[in-house]
Amino acid sequence: MQDASDAANSAMVSVIGLDSEKVQQLCDAANEDVDEKERVQIANFLCPGNYAVSGGVKGIEAVEAKAKSFKARMTVRLAVAGAFHTSFMQPAVSRLESALAATEIRSPRIPVISNVDAQPHSDPETIKKILAQQVTSPVHWETTVTTLLGRGLEKSYELGPGKVIAGIIKRINKGASIENIGA
Repeated sequence: MQDASDAANSAMVSVIGLDSEKVQQLCDAANEDVDEKERVQIANFLCPGNYAVSGGVKGIEAVEAKAKSFKARMTVRLAVAGAFHTSFMQPAVSRLESALAATEIRSPRIPVISNVDAQPHSDPETIKKILAQQVTSPVHWETTVTTLLGRGLEKSYELGPGKVIAGIIKRINKGASIENIGA
């Protein structure tokens, strides 16, 4: 993924204060102003009112410039190396697929909820395919958390500094139980 990031002038930005439909409209408007290689798309459906957009730097700049006219509260450029979860990462897929082909994955005791489709998976070959798809597919975090809660998740833990994940989960479901364990 680092090689793919280095190969393209790309970036990510969080768009705060819009629903996903408005963020898509914002992306469409930005894409009208840039070349195809600079296009943007929603890369992470975090929680209501918080969506990350990835793409070419000029596309990201267009999103930032147009966000206020779409009534976004703010945009925050993310300190990442590239346009993750988009076609910009396609060069990384074949290398990951090769590594996964050489890796034994056993059927999990607890199904894996994929961020690609927010569905549970237990078949090792399906898990490998979805792991490779995740490189270029948007992260459906909001739907993933909703799926987990709907399947009986009662308590979550956030490991590390800060409470970003706890805040996101609370925005998805105010009644969700999550405890932060600081590093």
